[in-house]
Formats: sequence, C-alpha cells, structure tokens
Amino acid sequence: MAKHSQIIWAQPTDADVAARNKAVAKLRTLLCQLSTRGAIKAAGAIADSFREKALPEPLAAEVQTAISNESPAFVLTGNELQGTVCLAVAALALVEQQVVGRSAWSSVDALAAALWSALTFQDQIDNAKVEELRQKLIAACRARVAAVARDSRSRHEVPDVGTLTIPEADTAGTRANNAYRKATAPVIAALKNNQELDREEIDFLWWVITDYSAVLDCPLAAKDPPTRAIAAGLEGARMLRRLPGDGFRHAVLRLVGPTEAIPLPVLVTALGEDRARLAVGPDQSLPSNHPTVFPLLAALATTGDVDGSTPALDARGWGARALLEASIIAMEARFGGEE
Repeated sequence: MAKHSQIIWAQPTDADVAARNKAVAKLRTLLCQLSTRGAIKAAGAIADSFREKALPEPLAAEVQTAISNESPAFVLTGNELQGTVCLAVAALALVEQQVVGRSAWSSVDALAAALWSALTFQDQIDNAKVEELRQKLIAACRARVAAVARDSRSRHEVPDVGTLTIPEADTAGTRANNAYRKATAPVIAALKNNQELDREEIDFLWWVITDYSAVLDCPLAAKDPPTRAIAAGLEGARMLRRLPGDGFRHAVLRLVGPTEAIPLPVLVTALGEDRARLAVGPDQSLPSNHPTVFPLLAALATTGDVDGSTPALDARGWGARALLEASIIAMEARFGGEE
C-alpha cells in the first residue's frame, strides 16, 4: 500500500500507510469470502470505480467501515478515490496469491477473470499513478487466469486402492460399505477428474475439426471475420470445463486473420440478423446485470442502442473477448452458486 498511497497523499506518513494497510487487509478478507457470483459483481464495481462511478451498496458501506475503523474522520463521500485504491490493492493482493491445488473456479479465480474482462475494456486513465495501479491489476489477473487454466488441467495420479478391511461377520453391512467407499474414493475421484478433462479435449477437438457453427448453422468460414470470430469464441467457450489458456484461444481464432479495429456499436450493427442467434446463452442474467464485466454479451443481448464510447478491437480481439466472457459464464454455470 505504501507505493499506491501516493495516489491519495503527496507525502503519506507511516501512520497513514499503516491505517490503510489494515483497511486493505479487511477488504481482502471481505472479497475472499464472496461467492463466485458475488466476486463477479464486485469486479464490476471495482472496474466502474476506476471510471469514477460510485461504489454500489452494500460494498460502499463496507469500504467506508473498513477505512473509518482505522481512520475515524474518514468519510467515503468526497473521497471515493481512496475507496477505489484500497479495494484495488486488496483485489491485487488476492489475485497475486499462488494458486492452491487444482481448483477450477474459486471466488478469487472469478474475481481475477471478471476484473481482467472489465478492466481491459476501459480506456486508459489520465492519472498516471492510478493507471499504473490499474495496469498492475490487469497483469496480475491475466497471470492468475493463465495459472488456473494450466494447473486445473493437470491430470490426477490415480492412486492404488487403500487398505480394505471388511468384517467377516458382516460383509454386506454398513461398515463394509463404508470401508469399501473409503478405500476406493481417492481412486474414483482421480478417474472422474481425468475423465472430465479427456471429455473436454475430445469435445473441443471435434468442434475444431468440424469447423461448423451450430449456432449459426453454417461453416464458420462462410461468415465474415468479425461474425466468425465471435461465433467461434462463444461456441469454443461452451466446450470448456476449465478457464481457457492460450492454446484454446489460438485454436478458437485459427481461422480469423487481422482486420481493422471497429467499435462495439459498429460491430453489433455489422452482425445483422446473426446478432440474435449469438445472443442466446446459458445465463442471460450475468451479462444484463453486469455489463461492465460482459460488455460484448450485454450488447448482443440488448435490443436498444449500444454505448458508442467503447474501445475498438479487430476481429481477433472481439473473438478473444467473446471467449473470455463466455468462459466466465460457463465456469459459473458449472461450478458457481448463489450470490
């Protein structure tokens, strides 16, 4: 917090930094305790706050409490930037933590993926120190997603069946069943995990080989590059059982060459009748409730005008964005729960 405290104060004191460090620790605990869906919501709020949009309740009240507990004179109203910095530093500390185990979708993973999606669809911020923090957070989130994509796909070593002790007098009773279940559970868990990863590879590779869009009901190559890229990104994500790594992105965009960069309103107009087909997905509530995290999917789903002040991307950029946004929804559908 010492470095980023200079966003708040020109010459921060040790007491200032110590107080904000304690607030950041509380906010880090708060973010870590969120559900995956709650983490997606928080990511949208943090990203919006970088654009000087007020934090929503109850997050604003929690930030107010975390900071004012250490600095009683603090009031969030009029000091929103302090809230943004503390929240961003708390999120940064979380996503920089080493990925533990082979979890495919924890709240920290959801926070990282959603922040990466939201922050990379923003223009740069004029305040150089704030922009430095934002870029540091983007890099950390990208690295976290890559690490989760890699580690969660490592095959489990299938262990030998454990020691099985069945009472001779009750070979089919409850004690025998429990003993059998306990001895074989690690084996079955490893086989199930490996089978799921095998299934992902088979489904994804068959989809790549067929080169056909089930959503558009035609070969992908029959569509112009932007439509082809978005269809490939969306359909590729639906084949995945883990977050996508670079290899999946390269396979999804294999048929999409470089094009001119176009903004979102122009893209949506160019999609024409295909827009409605591409908008169909497993969970429409996430894009509609959190358009900052899912700007492309929200734009596809809406029937009104699209905000014109968005970054322009080429077809490969839109395809990669479609893959990321749709993958977050796919992971939430597979592993997520209630907010």
